[in-house]
Amino acid sequence: MRTTPYGLLYIFPILAVFLLEPEVVSAQTEPLPPPEIQATPLPSPDPPPLLPAQEETIRQLVDKEIDSSQAISNRIDEKVHDTFGWTIDLLNLLIAVLIAIPIGTGFVLWWLRQSVIDRLVSDIRKQFQQEAEQLIKQQLEQEVTARLQQQIEASELELKQLRAEFEQRLDHLYRDAEANKTQIVLELEQLLASVGQEDTAPPPIERRLRQLTDQLESIKAGSHHVEFSATDYLKEGEAFYLGRSYDDAVASYQAALAINPDLIDAWLGLAKTLRRMGRYADAVAANDEIIQRQPHNPWGWFGKGYSLSDMQQYEAALNAYDKATQLEPNRSTFWKNKGYVLTKLHRYPEAMDCFDKALYIKPQSPSALYWKAYGYAAQGQIDEAITALQAAIARRPDLRESARTDPDFDGLRSTKAFQHLLAASY
Repeated sequence: MRTTPYGLLYIFPILAVFLLEPEVVSAQTEPLPPPEIQATPLPSPDPPPLLPAQEETIRQLVDKEIDSSQAISNRIDEKVHDTFGWTIDLLNLLIAVLIAIPIGTGFVLWWLRQSVIDRLVSDIRKQFQQEAEQLIKQQLEQEVTARLQQQIEASELELKQLRAEFEQRLDHLYRDAEANKTQIVLELEQLLASVGQEDTAPPPIERRLRQLTDQLESIKAGSHHVEFSATDYLKEGEAFYLGRSYDDAVASYQAALAINPDLIDAWLGLAKTLRRMGRYADAVAANDEIIQRQPHNPWGWFGKGYSLSDMQQYEAALNAYDKATQLEPNRSTFWKNKGYVLTKLHRYPEAMDCFDKALYIKPQSPSALYWKAYGYAAQGQIDEAITALQAAIARRPDLRESARTDPDFDGLRSTKAFQHLLAASY
């Protein structure tokens, strides 16, 4: 049978008692010398009976011996205590430690056990808490996802409905804007046709043209999906030109050419607008583009001659006008402009013949009458000049202001007839 460690608990106290007994310690020390006792003669083998006095003396000696032995024992105890006291204390401490070790070990084991249990409980609780949080989180995520999905589906449905409504309204707006644009362009065509090839329009028509171009610009700004064709830009450019909005006219003509670079009417409009803006070299280049694409187009030659005339290159201008009148001899404007260049070249008979041809083709042309008046004035024919100018102003009252500042009539400016004509109102 194996002895358990708890058996040591019974051995250690016995060992402590054994170690702490003074007699045991005294027995392990060296024997002290016996006390000196006075020699007393021994009785004979058969001593006679002692007397009472002798017995008393022997008793006293025995008591003295015993007392002496007790004192010796005390001295031994004192010596042992002085010599081995620290050893005994150390042994007592060792015994106490040996006794406390099992108790401390048990306490430590209990503490370790409790710590392990607490740690296990904490870990399990933490694990359960994490699992619970994960489970709750998953449930919440599922619920939130489900709700969000429902909201998304509802929002998508609502957005589809709103988008459908918006697209429907937008389509109506586009259709309305397209219809308005088409109507405006048609009205522009009618007004432009009434003006013909003139470079200016009567004030009422000019005002209406400005209103229509403003409406077109509003449509372009508010409805980017409304498509403008090259023809639409062309008509807008012509309206801007007659409305004297030359920068806008150039932009419209260029927009038309960006769509269709071979649109001759757009090149013609761009050329005459550049000429009106004083950009004569650019105007000549634009007319050259026309001539390059259509060499037999009389308007390209006419426009080139007009710009060269403004640059005071009258001989080159005359050559261009000759080409234009050859290609289209029944155009009043070509003959009146040729007559003007011939007047600048002092070729008056030829010039007057050109003016007559222009008026023969278009008798009521105010611009032909206006320039014929210049031809008369250049020759010093004052009365004829006043008569022609008066007829031109009667047909176009706005020409009065043109004549007031036109340097071609400087020869008439000091005459009373001219002053009266400018002061009169019709």
